[in-house]
Amino acid sequence: MPSTNPFRSIIPIPRANKLFLMAKNNVMKTSIRGTSESVPLLRRIRRKEATRIELLSKELRSRLFRIVEEFPRLEAEFITSFYVEILDISFNLDKIRKTLGSFSGAADVIWKIKREHLGDVWHANSVIEAKKLRRAAFGRMRSVIIKLDKRLEFIETVRTRMRGMPGIDLDQPTICIAGYPNVGKSSLVNAVTSATPEIGAYPFTTKEVTLGHLKIPIYISANSKLPISHIPAQIVDTPGILDRSLEERNEIELRAIAALKTLATAIVFIFDFTQYESLISQKNLFNQINQNFQEVPILLICSKADLLTESQKMELQVFLKQNFPRDDIHILSMNQKEGIKKLLFDFYEENHSQIQKIMNIRKIGEV
Repeated sequence: MPSTNPFRSIIPIPRANKLFLMAKNNVMKTSIRGTSESVPLLRRIRRKEATRIELLSKELRSRLFRIVEEFPRLEAEFITSFYVEILDISFNLDKIRKTLGSFSGAADVIWKIKREHLGDVWHANSVIEAKKLRRAAFGRMRSVIIKLDKRLEFIETVRTRMRGMPGIDLDQPTICIAGYPNVGKSSLVNAVTSATPEIGAYPFTTKEVTLGHLKIPIYISANSKLPISHIPAQIVDTPGILDRSLEERNEIELRAIAALKTLATAIVFIFDFTQYESLISQKNLFNQINQNFQEVPILLICSKADLLTESQKMELQVFLKQNFPRDDIHILSMNQKEGIKKLLFDFYEENHSQIQKIMNIRKIGEV
């Protein structure tokens, strides 16, 4: 089930005062039939003011219902689980649902206000009274909208933040890059894809999930020089994760966990031996991921080999043998673009059956 980001199609949500003024201005400049000068003045004004109440009620209700209807259903059956997880981590799903529900409730209140004032306007004894009654109805409707101001601001914040999330295609294999902060995850993504993540020498440079694309070559045989086709794939740069319990992790780390949980059909874990103070913590983090995602193929890379001296490389080899129960660990520099690409392509080829199996399970779960 291919998926684009459903939040990108939602129009910007104005604050309460602007929403009301836009609706009111549309109503006040609308020509109203049956109010020509051949009609007695009082009857003409009654019709005009009653119609304005009708129109404003319709405009405001339409704008509120549109906000509710444009927001996607917030369950995994309707949008990718990744978005559901991110929404809950960042904003709380129950709060979003209650806020959207309050817009529908406000629309019902506006309808009742309209009903309460229409009869009075049609029975007004003077032009002044008819206009006064219409202004009173407008004032009550405005009060209903103004009370929604903070909620409109909140939903616009949700829309703005979520529209920046990547569009996910569940028909493509998704490789998630994981590891401690500042180990070279963004550098790897930048080396092999079209994504251009911000890179810096400080923790949590990547605060959001970044999506890139690459094409995995398919060869007819191991001896073939040229590929017969390519498979499109997604590569996801996740925020850095620290070695601590789930309860202690901040929102940025939880986004990374959400990406691994809902998107990863394969994981590349990057280990950085130059961060001496966190070596054991990095190893513990790898063990956590390895244990929590046992069905997902994991590629282990030691980055920044170009920054290590020969003695440090020897120390690294000893550390790896003592701490990692696997011999398929790759030591390289993030500048080796072609080497990294080949490593990823070989990794996919070795694990494509399991990756496809995970993709099938994920797609069934999203239907």
